[in-house]
Amino acid sequence: MKDDGILIPVDFTQVSKNAVSYAIGLAQKLKSKLVFVHAYSVAYPSGTPIGMATMAHNVTDTTASQEKINKEKLDKFLRGFPELDKLEFQAMVGFGATVDVISSLAKEKNTSLVVMGTKGTASGFDEIFIGTVTEKVTQKAPCPVLAVPEDASYTAYRRIGVAVDTDSTDNKIDFEILSRLLENYSAQLHFVHIADKQERVLEKAFIRERFGKLLVPKQWFFTVIQEDKPEEGIDEFLTETPIDLLVLLYREHGFFEALFKKGLRKKMLYASKAPLLIVK
Repeated sequence: MKDDGILIPVDFTQVSKNAVSYAIGLAQKLKSKLVFVHAYSVAYPSGTPIGMATMAHNVTDTTASQEKINKEKLDKFLRGFPELDKLEFQAMVGFGATVDVISSLAKEKNTSLVVMGTKGTASGFDEIFIGTVTEKVTQKAPCPVLAVPEDASYTAYRRIGVAVDTDSTDNKIDFEILSRLLENYSAQLHFVHIADKQERVLEKAFIRERFGKLLVPKQWFFTVIQEDKPEEGIDEFLTETPIDLLVLLYREHGFFEALFKKGLRKKMLYASKAPLLIVK
């Protein structure tokens, strides 16, 4: 299987530091190269004259200076991870909006995965996923995105959960990263279908047909939970089946969309403390 590396955005926070540690653990297991990126913008002192000639001069000089400063800061940050001495990695900085820098670099480098940290707020995780940089990257990035909760520690995957629904017949989704994880960790695969009263309940034969390439020779299980509220169904599944990684199939409608309506997102990222992998 091809391996085009893992991209890790860095903003120098503790959450970011934890995501770097997690990504290093993954890279060691998958034998992947790492690409670290820090996105920055240029702040101008108040009172800076606004004129086309002056602006062009200031932008060129200031951007070059900020690029050097931010690259040095990133290099210093990464020196705090001695494990990198035994891994292939690249450190880069990009000027612009964070989401755009991450998505563009993921496309340019053809990375297999983006690993990002996620953080709740002091008021009870009110702004965890929707509207955050992580959520926007899952929309724009050309590859899967792994969201790592701030207190999640890297551990070998023993059980991987995959949420499916009646839209899971979409053959455009690329399961390569999931296949690699299953192969390298010899993990159990736990499918769950959260079905409401109006939805057709999936059968085990459907899972075998749709996901057959992932199943052989893996140990796999299929659970149906009939629940009108998707977040409560997921919560029940995570309580009954402790998992190390939860996988969602990215789509702009259906079950995926329902899970990320305002008020439901905390169930996904923090009820189990398990990382969330969005494949697309």
